[in-house]
Amino acid sequence: MAITKKHVGLSAAGAVLAGVLVSHWEGMNLVAVHLPFDPPGVITVCGGITTYDWPWLKVGDKYTKEECQAELSHVAERYADKVVLCVPSLPTMPPHRQAAIASFAVNLGPAKVCNTSIARDLNAGRVREACDAMVKYVNANGKFLQGLYNRRTDAMWGERPWCLRED
Repeated sequence: MAITKKHVGLSAAGAVLAGVLVSHWEGMNLVAVHLPFDPPGVITVCGGITTYDWPWLKVGDKYTKEECQAELSHVAERYADKVVLCVPSLPTMPPHRQAAIASFAVNLGPAKVCNTSIARDLNAGRVREACDAMVKYVNANGKFLQGLYNRRTDAMWGERPWCLRED
């Protein structure tokens, strides 16, 4: 009998929405590659899964769309499990907020939630301030990236608007 780890950071709906949000912004590359804006040695596949998640990943590894979609929700859950250590109320938040925080953590790492004003504001009930702070993180390797700005602010798919949603 297989033993599965219980994820504590996201509701079932939050995990599904996080997978959708991550894949929307990251795209769906089915072949593992090193992207020019990633740090040296970091390889990405499935629109957001990296060697941080799968240390065995190699350039050229291939996956199906179905494999990628299933794994993106699992990756978001693992990142959320780390965030819940500093934001214990994450599992009780609305699913869209859970998804936004998980997507943000997948993109930048849980430390950008836990070691910043985002966690302090969420824990103090200052949701607007926490969600607004996400927009500070729009640079990679010291350069402004319009794609990150869009990811944080887009009216329909942005992490900030999803973070602010109450449903």
